[in-house]
Amino acid sequence: MNAGDQKRKEAVRALMNIALIEGMALFLVVALYLATGGLAYLVGGVVAASLVFAPLFARWLKAHGAAFRNPDGARETDYTKAP
Repeated sequence: MNAGDQKRKEAVRALMNIALIEGMALFLVVALYLATGGLAYLVGGVVAASLVFAPLFARWLKAHGAAFRNPDGARETDYTKAP
């Protein structure tokens, strides 16, 4: 496995960890909403989760986003050309 593949694997693992933690937080928000019936808990929880996890995703993108770019900067598929 070369260095690029290793960086991609590490980046995907980090993104999966962020997604799992966000999923657990949203699960708790929905469980609280279902237990209490308060719509404010649902809306507030979703907004709070967004405020917490958006910076985490932005930090992940800054740290690991380059691992998914092609070395030559070209796109793999050119969607501008007709088939």
